[in-house]
This record gives sequence, structure tokens and C-alpha cells, in this order.
Amino acid sequence: MKESTDIGIGTILSGRYELVGELARGAMGTVYEASDRVEGGKAAVKVLDAQYLADDAMRRRFRREGAALKALDHPAIVRLLELGVGDDGMVYLVTELVEGQTLAERLSAGPLRLEEADALVTPLCGGVAAAHAHGILHGDIKPANVLWGDEAGRSPRLVDFSASKILGLDRLTATGEISGTPAYLAPEVLTGKADVDERIDVYGLGVLLYESLSGNPPFEDRHVGRLMMKIDAGDCLPLDAVAHVPAQVSNVVACAMHRDKNARYRGAAELEAAWREARKA
Repeated sequence: MKESTDIGIGTILSGRYELVGELARGAMGTVYEASDRVEGGKAAVKVLDAQYLADDAMRRRFRREGAALKALDHPAIVRLLELGVGDDGMVYLVTELVEGQTLAERLSAGPLRLEEADALVTPLCGGVAAAHAHGILHGDIKPANVLWGDEAGRSPRLVDFSASKILGLDRLTATGEISGTPAYLAPEVLTGKADVDERIDVYGLGVLLYESLSGNPPFEDRHVGRLMMKIDAGDCLPLDAVAHVPAQVSNVVACAMHRDKNARYRGAAELEAAWREARKA
């Protein structure tokens, strides 16, 4: 079957991955469940929407996600199987398929217990630290980009590196482009500062933990401009005022999502260590 930008269920990519169902639609493309006709088993295939094939910036962003995943090998990061290009320019990513809910879907049933959050912190901080060790920032850490686990009991995994940034290369102010989801982005990203570093992901982890334990993100507003102003001001209720958590845990989350990056933990490993210490108290 010919690879085409007009794809659908039944399309076969790379001569082996047959699309058997749609899993999700995102800002850049569609994610399908695929059956591997060569080795058996399942995979996830993310296809860049046809409308973006002529958009060099979107193609670069899509390829950046593939390059980031190719460089990383960590149990808390979804594994890339192939970065493919069709005969007519179609671009797609093939990754392992992890069964189960996203963290966002899990949170629709209510906040996490502290014990559940414990099982989230270690793998995610480890995965983020591994990405940082390769000079890669995730750039869009949020519940929808975390796979909660699967039926085999595998731990949470971080997905969607489409907003990833390369340390020392990316300068947001050069293009004015802001990628990622505003409610989860650090103030320095939203205000277009050029000197972004690992602490934007520390901030994202802090916001994710706040929402996971309280049921709501720390900053909310339907108007994006007002939301950005709230995030920049950094004025939200402490976690222990909106969730049943110890003050020590609330303090860790507050430090991770401090509006001043110099007041945050320097990296994901430091955040994880602070969390473990708080949980001992």
C-alpha cells in the first residue's frame, strides 16, 4: 500500500506498521495504534498533519521530537522505534505503545494520594534528568504528556517531546515562538527570555505535582493573557491550602514552581531528593 499524506485506518507505513485505530489528535498531528506486521505486537504512530508538510518550522519541530527520542534511552521515556518519511514527504514517528491511561485521564477521577505521587516522582524525575544529561529540555511537562502506566505494571512514562529544546542552541526570543501549553510553562518561557535551562522542566514538574495532588493546576484562566500574568506574578494558594498534604511536601512543590528560576531546584535530581526528604518527615 502506497504511503500517502491522505492516510487512514489500514494504511501501512515502512512496509510493516498497519494503522488499526486512532488514539489521539494533537496540535501537530494524529496518533494511531498500529500493528507490527513484521515482528508482531503493537506500536504508536504519530503522523504530522498534511497541512503542516509545507511548514518548515513545524517539520523541524516534528523532527526535533524524533531526534530527542532517538537520543534517549530511559525506562520513563517512551522509546522511539522509527522516524519515517513517506515518498510524498509525509513525516511520522513510530514509538512503543504503552497501554493504559494518561495522567490527565487518571486525574479526572480525582487527585492522587501521596503514595501514588511517590510512584510518579522517581521515574519522571529520572527521565527528565536523563534528557537534561543529553542537553534536551522537554518543554511541555503536563498530565496529558505522562502515561500513567500499563496493565503490565510498568511505571509512568513521559511522552511528546515536540516542544523540546536543545541547550545552547534554542533561543526563544530569536523567533518569538512559544511552544508548549501555557498553564504549565515557566514564567521565563512565557515572557520570551532567551536564557532558558533545565529549570523550565523543574517548574513543569512542580505544576504537575500541584495538579496531581490538588486536582487543579495552580493557575487557571480562560483568557490566555490573564493566565500568563498570573503565572508571571506567581501568586497562587500553597498546595497544603488546597490539598491534604504535609507542609514539607507543599514547600517542595512551591520551590519547584517558584517564579524566579534562581530560587528553584537546579535540576530534576535535586527535586527528587528534596521530595524524598520531605516524605521522610
